[in-house]
Amino acid sequence: MENEISPDAERAGMLAALHALVVGMLSTLKRKGLLSPTEIDQLFEAGLSVFERGEPDDTKAAAQLTLQILARSLQD
Repeated sequence: MENEISPDAERAGMLAALHALVVGMLSTLKRKGLLSPTEIDQLFEAGLSVFERGEPDDTKAAAQLTLQILARSLQD
């Protein structure tokens, strides 16, 4: 196969796609009034707490950065 995708590029693409899906879903729920800004904050806090339980430091840092980027994407 000529256009083989490297494992790193595949992971980055999957993360970007997931980011777009999550932001779109949460934005839609927020816009329709089904999810308040406080509830969105609580979701991100819960997400961060998951990575505080025994994950390697670099994984925690990557998760925190990703969650911060997602949260900024949802700010008005």
